Amino acid sequence: MIKAGSRVKFVSDTGVGIVRSIQGNMAYVEVEDGFEIPALISDIVEVEIEAENAAIVKIGPSDPKPSSSSAHAAHTGETPNRKQRATVRGLNNYGRVSLADDYEDDEPIDLSKFRKSFTASVAETEVDATPAAPEKAPWEVTDYLVKLIFVPVADTDKPAENADLEAWLVNDSSYTLFYNIARREQRGGGVFVRTIASGTLAADSKQQIKLYRRAELAEISTLHISLLPYKSTAFVPQAVEAFDLELHPLKFVRAASFVENDYFEAAALEFVLASSNEATDTAAPVIPARVPKPKENTVPHKPSTKDEEMVDLHAEAILDSTDGMAPGEILKAQLARFTVALDGAVKAGRQKRIVFIHGVGKGKLRYEIEKELKRNYPKLRYQDASFAEYGYGAIMVFLK
Repeated sequence: MIKAGSRVKFVSDTGVGIVRSIQGNMAYVEVEDGFEIPALISDIVEVEIEAENAAIVKIGPSDPKPSSSSAHAAHTGETPNRKQRATVRGLNNYGRVSLADDYEDDEPIDLSKFRKSFTASVAETEVDATPAAPEKAPWEVTDYLVKLIFVPVADTDKPAENADLEAWLVNDSSYTLFYNIARREQRGGGVFVRTIASGTLAADSKQQIKLYRRAELAEISTLHISLLPYKSTAFVPQAVEAFDLELHPLKFVRAASFVENDYFEAAALEFVLASSNEATDTAAPVIPARVPKPKENTVPHKPSTKDEEMVDLHAEAILDSTDGMAPGEILKAQLARFTVALDGAVKAGRQKRIVFIHGVGKGKLRYEIEKELKRNYPKLRYQDASFAEYGYGAIMVFLK
């Protein structure tokens, strides 16, 4: 049905236009040059979208190509009729596209083919339906790792075991850290600490604590470390740490102690001060998996003899299962086994020495064993056990 706004074409003439108004049986059609032409409704028909698309011709040259009748009219000065005006106007105003049939060998475009091709290509496109992993909220992130690292000073030709060292505190976690690092001192029969460095260390950052000259490293014995992790938002609390870190002078003169790391280009000596596993579900208790036996020691353990006894302190060697046990509970069980074995060996008096296999790990068990020996067995000597017989991760205590 033809109404105002309908796009129409003339039955007895070429060209199209838009109906601007209707009065009775007369429609006023605006053609593309802006003129309104009155026409009987019976002399015009509405242009359907499909019919109009089929009438669109290919893009042609931009120069106008008037028909012979319009060119003749322009040459003779005659006034062109409406058909001629539409033909000339279509080429001049639009340049490349015309609805007039003025070009030879022009072919209409079948848009239905393009629709089918596009639909097929979309159907063949593979869509990854895997849902993206949801990001954790700040209070759900529980990564926590703090290290003390000794790095050779830059611009030195000396090997790491002979160079001066910079002590760095590394906070490789999402927690902000209050820290205090002090040196233990004995004065007047008592034990005190003197602060070396203290402050706040932002998440995922590092801070130089002190520059140690090579002569000073021989005097380092014990550092007292205090750590308090926190976040400015809601967070899962981590343990507040306050402990002594034993720094054996031999570690600073062994080339094998300095290894590649993720924080400095140079090889460095690392000490893990605190760490935690990333919790996967904060609503449920974190149950550690069964602790596998470390494989860093490839040398078979030497069996106990009349002069020497060997005690394995690995968790799986002293416990039936570690399921449901926190790391701190496992450590207490290992220290209890150490104390019972050492007290029994001292009272029996049969062996001259006892070797405890503690493994390498993070060094926490070794640190606690040495602290126990200094505190409760000051008369007993100890040293690293023979690497040829036990590999790394063993301490030998002399009973006689």
